[in-house]
Amino acid sequence: MNNKGFLALTSALLAIFVWGISFVSTKIILRELPPVTIAFFRQFIALVPLVIMMAVKKESFRIKKGELILFVLSSLFGIVLYFLLENSGLVLISASNASLLVAAIPIFALIADAIAGRKKINFQSLVCIVTSVAGVYFITFEGKAPDFKSESFLGSLLIFGSMLSWIIYTFISERLSKNYSSLKLTTIQTILSIPLFIPFVSGELNKWIMPSTIAFLNLIFLGVFCSALAYVFFLFGLQKLGPVLVSALLNLIPVITIIAEAIIIKEMISIHQAVGSAMILGSIFYLSLIGLKKDRDNEVPVKS
Repeated sequence: MNNKGFLALTSALLAIFVWGISFVSTKIILRELPPVTIAFFRQFIALVPLVIMMAVKKESFRIKKGELILFVLSSLFGIVLYFLLENSGLVLISASNASLLVAAIPIFALIADAIAGRKKINFQSLVCIVTSVAGVYFITFEGKAPDFKSESFLGSLLIFGSMLSWIIYTFISERLSKNYSSLKLTTIQTILSIPLFIPFVSGELNKWIMPSTIAFLNLIFLGVFCSALAYVFFLFGLQKLGPVLVSALLNLIPVITIIAEAIIIKEMISIHQAVGSAMILGSIFYLSLIGLKKDRDNEVPVKS
């Protein structure tokens, strides 16, 4: 691996490391601030570095006529509803469980693609889907009979809601990404999220307090590093390494969350959670390997 490849790999891993810790960071802030408030200020803080990067790259904020509604919808589903549901879920379940459930997004995206007729599910993919769903069961109910009134189930349901919201967001953003850079797309979506958050965050005004130094620093970390700088590092790695390899590296996020939660919050996962983790991560990793193999098989030899 040359120096540029090493730098790209380091950048991608740094972004993944930061995102892995973000679940634990959010969990810490939830001790003092309500979930929607955290999401609102996270985006508000993220705007500063994003706008600075837009200015440095001399990117215009103008968008094509008729696409404002798509930007609003992508911001609503990909930022407002996603973080509202995810943070609310984190109130009820552990950071590691949340990160593992979010890690299953590719599995449910695969199901959504199949329903939409965009992809066919082969036997290997079907096995991975069934295994992942079984893993989700172990994480949600810890191997016990389903209790649909438990905090674990309700928290998992909220996380699943955030996953569904994210899948809708990806479908909308896929169309927008053909006309706009990732930086511009993210910045405009973040700007639009501020007024969209107001109806939701207004219900939490009576719960606002002056956060402690620890909570405030974690909020800065979420806004500046997780929502802005990590995005830059990730895109650099994506550009140099390709989507298949970088997508495989994303599987490290829940692993980092589990380790960070054990060290920072002193919460350890149970045997059932460990089994569920292995089932979900194993399925996603196997699907990533299949994708990597297909990517290599489709490469066209270059004549010298």
